[in-house]
Amino acid sequence: MGPTEPDFASAALRHVSDAEELLRNERKTSIDQAWHLGGFAHECARKACISDSWVPKLLGHDFSSASDEAIETAIALDPRAGWLPVRNWSARYPAVALWRPDHRYERTGSTRAAADRKAHDLVAQARTAVDACVVALFINGSLAMESVQ
Repeated sequence: MGPTEPDFASAALRHVSDAEELLRNERKTSIDQAWHLGGFAHECARKACISDSWVPKLLGHDFSSASDEAIETAIALDPRAGWLPVRNWSARYPAVALWRPDHRYERTGSTRAAADRKAHDLVAQARTAVDACVVALFINGSLAMESVQ
């Protein structure tokens, strides 16, 4: 992996770790940011499992059925990706179905009561998704050790 190529596994690990840290903060001042990072952790984890460069671009930040169709197309073109944990993302991790990248533009604290539970659910599911992807990539032999440092 060259210095300008995206390292989605590293980004996924960083995003989920930062989101967990923000939720551990006793003052709970960054629930909005934890929610934001939790969604991007999901996105990066899934992109880390698909090596063809067109797939991450097509997926964008979307977890809709259109992105599931893109995943199925990618697997059809690259069957080795079929055993990686990339299918049925919003069904396996239902909290991500509530997340949209445009949440980053909402006023800070505008949904504090609801966001707290949603953020915890999203980040917990992000940890599960990220770990599953990282383990699968490690077993596959396609995870650069620099990605997990």
